[in-house]
Amino acid sequence: MEKKFGSRKEAVKHSFTVDRVHVFEDGSVTFNMIVDNYVRVYGLRIYDGKDGKPFISFPSRKGKDDKYWNHVYCPLSSEDVEEIAKQVEERMA
Repeated sequence: MEKKFGSRKEAVKHSFTVDRVHVFEDGSVTFNMIVDNYVRVYGLRIYDGKDGKPFISFPSRKGKDDKYWNHVYCPLSSEDVEEIAKQVEERMA
């Protein structure tokens, strides 16, 4: 993630720790994650995305317009997604 300071951009590195993993009978996976050792996010899902790469879905709620809206979000780089997916797999074993 990049943080803008005026016209200057600086990369911001976050830490992610997978806290709990649950595998449902249909094979879907949910997990909880701690961001920067401070914020705990419940109910994330992980899917196989395009080209077999993992995709992480943040918790969302259905709005009055029948669309689903994330109620928490954190930008993730492809490296972050790979690290989180690795942690999820380790917890599943």
